[in-house]
Amino acid sequence: MTERREATILAEELDAIRREAIDFSGIGLYRYRFDGTVLFMDRGAMRILDIESLFASPDDVVGRDIADLLVYEGPPGLLRSRVRELGRVRDLEYPFRTLTGKSRWAAHDSYLVLDEHTGEEAIQVIIKEITERKHAELALGEERERLAVTLRSIGDGVITTDLEGRVTLLNRVAEDLTGWRQPEALGRALNDVFHIVNEHTRAVCENPVEKVLQTGGVIGLANHTALVARDGRERVIADSGAPIRDALSRIIGVVLVFRDVTTQYRAEAELTRIDRLEALGVLAGGLAHDFNNLLATILGNVGLARMYAPQPAVNDLLGQAERATLRAKDLTHQLLTFARGGSPVRQTTGLEALIREAAGFALHGSKSRLQCSFPPDLWSVDVDIGQIAQVVQNLCLNADQAMPAGGELTVAAANVTCGSADGVPLEPGRYVRVQFSDTGVGIPQANLKRIFDPYFTTKSTGTGLGLTICHSIVAHHDGHLAVASTEGVGTTFSMWLPASAPAEPAGAPVEGAPPTGAGRVLIMDDEEMLRDLVARMLAHLGYETAVAADGATAVRMYHEAREAGRRFDLVLLDLTVPGGVGGAEAVRQLRAVDPTVRAVASSGYSSDPIIAHFRDYGFVGALAKPYQLAELARVVLQVIRGA
Repeated sequence: MTERREATILAEELDAIRREAIDFSGIGLYRYRFDGTVLFMDRGAMRILDIESLFASPDDVVGRDIADLLVYEGPPGLLRSRVRELGRVRDLEYPFRTLTGKSRWAAHDSYLVLDEHTGEEAIQVIIKEITERKHAELALGEERERLAVTLRSIGDGVITTDLEGRVTLLNRVAEDLTGWRQPEALGRALNDVFHIVNEHTRAVCENPVEKVLQTGGVIGLANHTALVARDGRERVIADSGAPIRDALSRIIGVVLVFRDVTTQYRAEAELTRIDRLEALGVLAGGLAHDFNNLLATILGNVGLARMYAPQPAVNDLLGQAERATLRAKDLTHQLLTFARGGSPVRQTTGLEALIREAAGFALHGSKSRLQCSFPPDLWSVDVDIGQIAQVVQNLCLNADQAMPAGGELTVAAANVTCGSADGVPLEPGRYVRVQFSDTGVGIPQANLKRIFDPYFTTKSTGTGLGLTICHSIVAHHDGHLAVASTEGVGTTFSMWLPASAPAEPAGAPVEGAPPTGAGRVLIMDDEEMLRDLVARMLAHLGYETAVAADGATAVRMYHEAREAGRRFDLVLLDLTVPGGVGGAEAVRQLRAVDPTVRAVASSGYSSDPIIAHFRDYGFVGALAKPYQLAELARVVLQVIRGA
């Protein structure tokens, strides 16, 4: 009996130790019948179920229904049926609510046992509270979801990789830019998904993951990096890569952040080209101004020499020199139009001679044939001859390039009257329409809408500016330039220009002596040779002249002559005087004290807006250098007589 008693005591002590160990580990044990009656429950289980404050001891729980002790948030009877079926259900995690109203999570193993007293089947449960762990997992899941939402929402592409450079994540933007969906890309090498090359050399760029792992810091892509998508499309991208570190600052992966900067890159390139054109415009303007002053001197002297040349042969030679000088004037004017633009300096002219000359010049030496069709009663137009000649030459050159094996270019002009119902974006009225039709390769429909866009070109050596300039010139003439094309058939450019009034064909200029006159003229020009020449030309025409080197001197001389009762009938003012008062400021000062002053603007910048709109600046006339003796005589006489 003593041994049996000692064995019983030892068993009770071991059971107590077991229970204390279970309590200490945060694990509980309870057992109940299939009808729900509790057969046993230790304090660990009571603590987890939060019923210690409701019952004095585990014995008080015995006999109660397990459903009265916890609210299992799951299908009723599911656990019991699974235990009866399988004999054991392990690692089951479920949420429940305690009798005190607390929400908890538990993990337990449930298995089928036989009651030691009755021998009937029961369910024994080893339970462990996992509320804190579950909350942490839920918080981590929510954080991951927020991260996923953030990654989907940001405008940059994001790719993460492991240490071996294999893709572990792509956000939506990265999917769109690379052409890879995340399920397809996961586990692939970065180079398969993120294929980057140098835009110019086409060399494959260094793997950014390898570079990040080598340096251990943030890196950026080199300039001109292009991302080649899965479908072959290319985009210029800006990119940065950084290491992903764990809590111990160990690198566990790499994150790449990149964005499509193609539009920005193209815009910056266009701005750079525009800056270059602006610099070219400044250079061209200065050269054209100085060159036009020289041409003015040459043209004026040739004009005077023709007046004194008795021999016809000499006069003819001088006439050829004069025509060559005028051709040089047109070239400088075209240079200014290309580099700077500018308002057209219009004069009434007939288009037939202008177009024939410009088109013939453009197609000289080409394989293309030129066919022209002009009605005898073609209306005159008020245009800048140099600018319209440039348009004609550009359109003819484009047509010739579209017919590399040769073809036919037909230039046809017609008098048309446009109204609001004609579908042409022009004010109703009379126009001269000129059509340039070639038999070339044609223009794809996708390119027609962009044909006049700056820098748009399909030529490997083209600048993309020719048609843009043509469209701008025609628009500045209050006209319209349109295109229609069929691939494999040809292209037709149609140009509308307002007809001048009266609508009569412009005749050839009448040769003869320039008109003479009388009066006092003050000439201001910073070029000594030119102002002396103009003085001689006007003296030859019968005018009394005085000269000034700058605007300040001209203003002073004008006031002195006015006070002396010998006022000037006309003041010819050069607009540009380096380092001094130019014509625009001089006429402002003159009009401040004499509103009736008659001033004519003169400039070597033939595209100067003052020349085109001289009345807006206080002038009554304008002369673009270089000008002929007859043109000078006509303007001076008109101003003096019209005063």
